Amino acid sequence: MGSTPRLDDAGAVAALRDVLDRAPYTAEAIRAALGTEEDIMSRVRDIPVHLRRLRDRGAFGALLRLFLLNVPTSADEIAPALAPLTLEAARRMGLLSVVDGIAQPHIRLVPHDELVIASDPRLRPGESAPHDHVPGVHRPSVTLAHLTVRRPVERALDLGTGNGIEAILMAKHARHVVGSDVNARAIGFARFNGLLNRRPDIDWRVGSWFEPMRDERFDLITCNPPYVISPATQYVYRDSGMEGDSISEQVVREVAAHLADDGFGTITVSWATTKDDTEASAVRRWVAGTGCDAWVLHYRTEDPLTTAKAWNEHDATDAEAYGRILDEWLAYYERLGIEAIAYGAVVLHRRAGTSWVKVDPLPPGRLTAASDHIVRVFAAQDDLAGLAGEGVLGRRLRPPEALRLTQVVSPRGWTAAPTLSLEEGLGFQATIDDNTVALVRRLDGRPLRAVLDDVANDLGITAQDRDRFVTSGAALARRLYSLGLLERASDNAE
Repeated sequence: MGSTPRLDDAGAVAALRDVLDRAPYTAEAIRAALGTEEDIMSRVRDIPVHLRRLRDRGAFGALLRLFLLNVPTSADEIAPALAPLTLEAARRMGLLSVVDGIAQPHIRLVPHDELVIASDPRLRPGESAPHDHVPGVHRPSVTLAHLTVRRPVERALDLGTGNGIEAILMAKHARHVVGSDVNARAIGFARFNGLLNRRPDIDWRVGSWFEPMRDERFDLITCNPPYVISPATQYVYRDSGMEGDSISEQVVREVAAHLADDGFGTITVSWATTKDDTEASAVRRWVAGTGCDAWVLHYRTEDPLTTAKAWNEHDATDAEAYGRILDEWLAYYERLGIEAIAYGAVVLHRRAGTSWVKVDPLPPGRLTAASDHIVRVFAAQDDLAGLAGEGVLGRRLRPPEALRLTQVVSPRGWTAAPTLSLEEGLGFQATIDDNTVALVRRLDGRPLRAVLDDVANDLGITAQDRDRFVTSGAALARRLYSLGLLERASDNAE
């Protein structure tokens, strides 16, 4: 079992944070130093390139080599980079060791927004890791952070907190935050990260799933569980040991049960499916009867071999051993009759009344902080659930501030259909026609029917075609409203 950073010298932790702030150890500065516009969770094959870019970056380069790339670095270089924190203080804290004048990294430090998150050092291809390995900031944790509702709340929980990043982000808008994990080493890192990011008051707990919380309820819950569908049991953060997608089902149901009224929960999941299932049938079964509305955001669907490859490439240095692992995983999927595996997130909202389930694809590559967008979609869906098809005509709708209308033109005229998109949230886009352009530009908070009448007059719609125009306009507005591309301008319908 590896160690975790020590917490008995709060002054040393504060000094480390001051060093990182002064560097500055930020994603923007790191991208500039590495010469990349991509994320900073570098692939192993990129490290030789990065090392050469950092040769002339002085103290900042030394910090990145040791703590981001996890490459042993001369103690003579890292000492001035850490000053006034001494190498001895850094050693006592568990950040590094020094052997024959070379500093060896014991942690990895990765920035996320204004946070810096410590974890176990990165793994090299073929390198074995302990069962309780604590990974750092990675794509699923960033996705979960973006899909978390950021309203001010009293009580929040990050279930399976790992290195603690989600709990620390919650502490900005929740009065009391609990972060729990079955992995005691993960909680050790989480405690350190709480101090490093000046959030020492988080309630960290060790235990399996909801055991440490018992019957407590929360206004906000996040969870990035070990959702990988596989026969493996070697990593706590990845492998649940439960068959098929049962861990995802269990977590979705238990999160729903522990949400307070009007509480939101976001869970990253995977589920066994078929190639043609676009409705997330399994997830619909999970959320039925929970008393929560559910928005299922589907990232992608893979065949079994693609999934087995993706989760085992790290061990691909030995072709024969890699092949055996792939065969083991494929046999597991065949035994369970799994044709395909889907990945996504489930956003839950507990409220009184009849619950709804909505399934949408999540566009790849454009996800940003989506709290406002998510809240807008849930409010719209709650509203639409009680409206007949053209009931939306009485709603006062308007475009949100983040909506953008894009029209591509050439010197000879239009070259592409207009599109609507959001500069926030889930990256939804809609290709529209000129009639929709006219409608969106006219939406100013008046009832939709009045706006459609004005647009019909402007377009010269005849009386015999007006009913059909209004009906199609109502259906279009309903769809845009359900996607968060429109919002209520007033709570008063006419």
